[in-house]
Amino acid sequence: MHLHNRRSIRAAIVVLCLAAFAAVAGAATRVLLHATMLRSTPAANSHLTSSPTTVRLVFSEQVVPEMSQITLACPSGAPLTLKVANDPHDVHTLVGQIDRALAGGAYKVMWRVLSADGHPVGGSYEFSLATAGDTISGALAPIELAVDSLPVTSAVDTGHAATNVEAMSDKPVPVVASLLRGLGLGALMLGVGLLFFVLTSENRELAPRSIITRSIVIGALLLVAHMILWMRHVSPSGQLTGDFVASLLGTTVGRVELARTVLAALALWAIALARHYKLAIGFGIASLVVSGAIGHPAAIDSYWTIPAKSLHLLAAAVWLGGLAWLVWLQRDALVFRVEARRVSTWALTAVIVIALSGLLQTFAFLNSPGDLIHSTYGLLVLAKIIGLVILVAFGAYHRFGVLPAVDADTGHVRLARSVKNEIAVVTIVILIGGFLAYVPTPPIPNSTTARHTESTR
Repeated sequence: MHLHNRRSIRAAIVVLCLAAFAAVAGAATRVLLHATMLRSTPAANSHLTSSPTTVRLVFSEQVVPEMSQITLACPSGAPLTLKVANDPHDVHTLVGQIDRALAGGAYKVMWRVLSADGHPVGGSYEFSLATAGDTISGALAPIELAVDSLPVTSAVDTGHAATNVEAMSDKPVPVVASLLRGLGLGALMLGVGLLFFVLTSENRELAPRSIITRSIVIGALLLVAHMILWMRHVSPSGQLTGDFVASLLGTTVGRVELARTVLAALALWAIALARHYKLAIGFGIASLVVSGAIGHPAAIDSYWTIPAKSLHLLAAAVWLGGLAWLVWLQRDALVFRVEARRVSTWALTAVIVIALSGLLQTFAFLNSPGDLIHSTYGLLVLAKIIGLVILVAFGAYHRFGVLPAVDADTGHVRLARSVKNEIAVVTIVILIGGFLAYVPTPPIPNSTTARHTESTR
């Protein structure tokens, strides 16, 4: 009976993963690159003889006006924020209305849109205007722009707008949002991992029901809170109006973020209200798989990086859940000894998947090994790699040093104590992952393709 149940659970998990992978793969076909400005009117470095009435920016993908901003820096130093809208015949084009005649001089156009990975992307370029009797000013007066409090990154333009592109001023990475994301996913992974070992064990009566419930509830609530902060993060005004939220949730990135949060909330319902473990693990796994389509993988080599990130999160859930399962079972030495060997086998599989999927993402997001020490993103990746090496050392110590002696009277206590330290390291690595989603990947040297953003997520 137990063998049949385990096979049913494994089959259900495979079906859920395949369905979720199919969903995110469909999204991947639409979000291969960041929203990149292809051309503009007026063009970069152009010299006009009459005042333009609009600024037209054409992007590589659909842009939503409610999540976009065009600001014109004038020679007088006073910034002019333009009213923006889509071209009624082309959703890739953003049109900013200039409601007054411009005086002669040099102007800077600064734009900001939402990129495919859920982070704001911005850039700027200059043009000049001459009228009868005017001499074109060679420089802009110093100004300070009240751009969104969250950071953006320049997206290098192509075509006529490819020259003289500058980045908007950088802002600190949103610490609270990063922590909510890391802790939310970590708690959800803990609950899913524990459920996996409980449902595949012959000792379900020993299930840590309260820990599983609290982990999934906390994970879901933190992801809901993260989504709220993320929406404020991508809002040009920093406010959550009804029109903006509706527009955001109508985009691919908005729908994927919503899907992850809803699936986590359904896992909460299944575990806390319905008390149905199989439904809870199903919704939890689906939420983690969809998480693979959020952040940098959505914009960089998505056909490979999205599945890699999903597998990365699922393997981490198995690893973390197995460790927590052993800590819980230390009160029953006999069951502990049996489960310790099973957890060790799954942990070995998980660490291989984590290492390979992490290596693939690192290869995709970094340009060279030097980026590991010459960029903030690289330094965080390096810290995560060091954490993984420490965790592998823990695993080797447990498998070859402690596990053979687990049948001794105090062997299980020794192993449980060491596992607690391993959980602490896993927690730190998960938090680093939360910040990685918000830190920009290193720019490609001498490239005209925008592949990096800065804030999620």
